Amino acid sequence: MAKRINADQYRFLGWDYLDGPGNACSKGEIEIEFVDSARTILSRVRFTFDNGRVVAANGWQRTYLTGHMAQSAGS
Repeated sequence: MAKRINADQYRFLGWDYLDGPGNACSKGEIEIEFVDSARTILSRVRFTFDNGRVVAANGWQRTYLTGHMAQSAGS
């Protein structure tokens, strides 16, 4: 999977909004976006963990575009 994704960046949303104590052995999920900047491909993968091990990984790939937002004359 890592060779196919060929990512040079990644991003995921932090778990800083959770208000309960963490348990590394519990079942959980996290979604991570992997970015291949050279080919402008984003791979979003949802990993499922159980007892500290990855038990599933499912996702998709698509191309993306980036750019700067135009500033208005009054800004």
